[in-house]
Amino acid sequence: MTTDDPGSEPANEARAKSFGAVAAAYDAGRPTFPGEALTWILGRGRGLQVLDLGAGTGKLAAVAAGLGHDVVAVDPSQEMLEVCRRRPGIDTMVGAAESIPLAHASVDAVIVGQAFHWFDHARALPEIARVLRPNGVLGLLWNNADTVVPWVRRMVHAMQGSDHIAGDRFDPMPILLQSDLFALVETARFRHWQDLDRLGLRQLALSHSRIAVLTESRREAVLDQVNALYDTTARPPEPLRMPYFTDCYRARPSDLANYRRTLDAPVAPHL
Repeated sequence: MTTDDPGSEPANEARAKSFGAVAAAYDAGRPTFPGEALTWILGRGRGLQVLDLGAGTGKLAAVAAGLGHDVVAVDPSQEMLEVCRRRPGIDTMVGAAESIPLAHASVDAVIVGQAFHWFDHARALPEIARVLRPNGVLGLLWNNADTVVPWVRRMVHAMQGSDHIAGDRFDPMPILLQSDLFALVETARFRHWQDLDRLGLRQLALSHSRIAVLTESRREAVLDQVNALYDTTARPPEPLRMPYFTDCYRARPSDLANYRRTLDAPVAPHL
């Protein structure tokens, strides 16, 4: 489970749709992804056709573009994509994981940062397999805060509330292993840090779905906790260094997925 674990319906739907309203905070407050994590997924070459699915404001897409790949970012939120369009080297399309607006076998890689847990997997995995080329790769990434650090643990508790279970994170492995569309699932973990000032810490809190759907008074109460945490922890002008583990999964289309793709219609409908 990530700090944006969707929970149960109907709260799931409300939280999944909450990110557009906090696009600016998401872009300013969320960490990027380490380049070595994406290199592990994509390889050390350049010039791949890469789809960033559930791209949000393009944090992961920007890393892929910086590594020399041709990137298209797809997200259902127009507000998130408006921010993403400010980044160089990224094409954008409004669309969903369950109905990807790209042609069959049109990309070398599908990457998903901090979003796979929101997908309807029964519908999204066939779509991902459809747009991947036979030797393509699916890469899933999550930035998870290292709650061994006491102040980080208090920060996660403030954002998640008293019902949060430390160390309880979404694990996509059972979903990938049960699918007949992907094979050779591998995992890796990379460590990195995010430097935050007082405003950045507030924006990080505001970017999380649980905070975004709170009433204004309850949201301000959480932000008061975040401010107090900064005041008792930070030593300005030095930034707070938020430690993360980036958990990565990569998988290849199975022979069955490659066979099914040849039987389907040649072009996916556009949204």
